[in-house]
Amino acid sequence: MKKVILLTALGGVVSISAHAQLKFPVNVDPQWATSTVTMPQSPLKQQVIFVGGVDEVQTTATYGNAAGKALAKEWHDYIGFVKDTTGGALGWVVVNHEMTTKNDSIGDGGGMTTFKIKRKKDGELEVMNSTLPDGRSGKFFNVDFVNTVGETGMNCGGITANGRVWTAEEWMQNSNAGIYASGNGFRDTTDWTIANSGLGANFDGKTLKRYQNLNWFVEIDPKTGKAIRKQYNWGRAGWEAGVVMPDNKTVYMFEDGTPGILGRFVAATAGDFTSGQMSVYKHDAPTKWIDIENNLDTLKVINQVAVRRGATMFARLEWGTLANGKVYIAETGSDNFNFNSGNSLNGIISPSLVDGYKQRYLAMNGVAFAGTDADAADSVRKGKLKDYYGRVVELDPATNKVRSYIEGGPYASSSTSDQLPYYPAKHLSNPDGIGTLTIGGKDYLMIQEDLNGTSYNRMPNGLTGTRCELYLVDASIANPTINDLQRLTACAPGAEITGAHQIDSNTILINSQHPNSANTAPYNHSLTYAIHGFMPHIEDTGVGIGEVAPTVAKTMTIYPNPVARELHLNKVMDVAIYDMNGRRLKVYRQVNTVDVSDMTAGVYFIRNEEGETLKFIVE
Repeated sequence: MKKVILLTALGGVVSISAHAQLKFPVNVDPQWATSTVTMPQSPLKQQVIFVGGVDEVQTTATYGNAAGKALAKEWHDYIGFVKDTTGGALGWVVVNHEMTTKNDSIGDGGGMTTFKIKRKKDGELEVMNSTLPDGRSGKFFNVDFVNTVGETGMNCGGITANGRVWTAEEWMQNSNAGIYASGNGFRDTTDWTIANSGLGANFDGKTLKRYQNLNWFVEIDPKTGKAIRKQYNWGRAGWEAGVVMPDNKTVYMFEDGTPGILGRFVAATAGDFTSGQMSVYKHDAPTKWIDIENNLDTLKVINQVAVRRGATMFARLEWGTLANGKVYIAETGSDNFNFNSGNSLNGIISPSLVDGYKQRYLAMNGVAFAGTDADAADSVRKGKLKDYYGRVVELDPATNKVRSYIEGGPYASSSTSDQLPYYPAKHLSNPDGIGTLTIGGKDYLMIQEDLNGTSYNRMPNGLTGTRCELYLVDASIANPTINDLQRLTACAPGAEITGAHQIDSNTILINSQHPNSANTAPYNHSLTYAIHGFMPHIEDTGVGIGEVAPTVAKTMTIYPNPVARELHLNKVMDVAIYDMNGRRLKVYRQVNTVDVSDMTAGVYFIRNEEGETLKFIVE
């Protein structure tokens, strides 16, 4: 991810009656002229949680300095979340810092901050006071890389799965001088010897140049504020993020590079990622994958090896997410690239770029591309695709096929970009972060922009800076278009929206990266904030029929029962409806009447935010 500036603003007004179901997704209008973060009247509410450069983190003893505290680093990027209900908490949040600077207390390079949150009675979040096993006490804690795995790189994306978190050190450098950065980066450039990695003799005891000990995935423990291991067996590359599949064995990894590669690690044993097979994607291979040896010398240059062996080449893969059984990957694109020289001549062009070239050709020329897919791939190789907007790529694990799921755009020539009054109502450019928002059993992709530029319709003419946006798209749509996008958040000038992560059915967390120093505090700092209100006070617990059984209701009554059309409540409240199998069917916010006319005849349960549950019958 590149350096950009500021935070989100929800623009426009979305009204909701106290007697109507919250319509989701909420679609907001951009406020192109705003220069500060705004939150108009809406079912959704915003709350700042953690501010870099303002909030203090508790630090470990580092570089000979005693344990203490320091201002948190900035450039917030990825957000991980691990559930932990002890003490009434929701869990641990961990935030990546893409900033690479020297710091005597926290450590040189990038970093991460971890903190525990709970939900207050008013529905907002609160950062809790905690004590870690090493004795540190406070609200925010620096994750210790220096004393565990030998510092960390530019922490961009990551992986959260099954209560575990990995950060991706995306910052490819090729020399110690590059990471030293004239004394402003990594000051320790001594060699690093791997020890106690748990990865076996192929790694322990091996020595790396200091710069080679960066750009790996690193597993960390949010509950202890310490790094666990670098995943040397997954390879050193410009990894941006990854996805662990439901089998808890298969990990897909995405490289931000041109060419970037698509990696896959399959563990020998579920949940044990210290042993297994690393592969790279090659879509014309019999199995679609080519294996990489479990050898440090090979893995530390995995991109070069992969492309030399004919791997599929992408244009800057970024984050990925799992929705409806498929993997969706942001391919952010690049204004100028070609794969027509050097090692790139050995690789093959991704089908996603072939799809993108053909769609762009049609948009530019008004007629379909008449050549073959091989002809289109050759055009991409030679740099004829100016990939201003990027796309979201779909990987189907069942077939190992990739395709363009949704193309950015719409396209306009640089000289004819529209003035603001005529700017497209929806315009997707350079998807970077991507996550899944599940509401009412339906998966939506959260696509987050990080604009590579403002020309070619990426911004309206006459506006300075960038306004990145977060769009939702229903992942059940097989072939979505720009018209299927729904804007959840519109940025104030210069912001990159990133890190969007759903922590429960009511709340998502988002990062604002690289704020403009002229903004009103705290929006002049990188920060993490919450958006609440998707399904207030009723959590997606996945309860079974035993837990949904009727209770003795003290405050809730319903009538008529049986019911044919409208079920009335004795007062306005938040409620959810479940079927006999404990599956949550509907959620209503602040209602006293529920329309059940569309429900099949049968027995159901209604539960309010106090946990009171009543049985009712639909005739």
